[in-house]
Amino acid sequence: MEGLRFAPPQPTLLHCTETVLRTSFIGPHFTKKCIAHRIRVSVSKPTAEVSSPTLTSSEDTVASSPSQGFVVAPSDRPRVSANSLQYPSGYLGAGPERSVDEGKGDVKNAMEYLTNILSSKVYDVAIESPLQLATKLSERLGNQVWLKREDLQPVFSFKLRGAYNMMAKLTKEQLEKGVICSSAGNHAQGVALAAKKLGCNAVIAMPVTTPEIKWQSVERLGAAVVLIGDSYDEAQAYAKKRAKEESRTFIPPFDHPDVIMGQGTVGMEIVRQMQGPLHAIFVPVGGGGLIAGIAAYVKRVSPE
Repeated sequence: MEGLRFAPPQPTLLHCTETVLRTSFIGPHFTKKCIAHRIRVSVSKPTAEVSSPTLTSSEDTVASSPSQGFVVAPSDRPRVSANSLQYPSGYLGAGPERSVDEGKGDVKNAMEYLTNILSSKVYDVAIESPLQLATKLSERLGNQVWLKREDLQPVFSFKLRGAYNMMAKLTKEQLEKGVICSSAGNHAQGVALAAKKLGCNAVIAMPVTTPEIKWQSVERLGAAVVLIGDSYDEAQAYAKKRAKEESRTFIPPFDHPDVIMGQGTVGMEIVRQMQGPLHAIFVPVGGGGLIAGIAAYVKRVSPE
């Protein structure tokens, strides 16, 4: 028996050709042909015979070609549909069996994310960044590619949105006690500018390896910089410890609902600014706060 070996997935935007060995009156020769987007497979021989279970339906047959001398039987692994890999409608990061009030109440449904994104106060400090057509890149790829210019924000990053959205919701007492965060750059500047706008004290823990230009930029915004630890994890541990000791509010860089909601305003702007149909949004991922926020909004208002 022979088995199927899956080739690496092909990028959907690449239009390539496939070399095929053909035989004709001129003998064996290679030709090229255009291929559609699909999963490519090749046949490889296993080292030992594998017994094939009895097929219960035609749907279970993966491939059959008696003329070529091979039959591929289904594996014992459970079938996984595309729908099973997505969260149900109305939920973000939780299944329907988990309620919003269960446990610590940290699971929010999609409607909560949507309403909070729509009512966010990020525009007290952030701008609605333009959506700019990348002309040369669009010509090269044969598709319209638009760039969301978050580099035009006051701190040159989207991180300001999440930091301010969370800090704007703090009580007067929390703001008086101050905030603290750990960062190697963009989040630090976002927290520093947000603290300056809200009139609260901010401490930023940064690794000792942070470039001087970055921590000086944070200081210019009025925050106190503490260079500590050789890595981000060490700086974060210090920040969380000091937050408890001084009753400061720790502002995480990505893994907090209010931070995610703030980043979600990027998705809201994209949907509003895009004049034609929107087919896909490509998002860079570090901690995941930006892509979570964009998905929370876009998947709710434009599920297609």
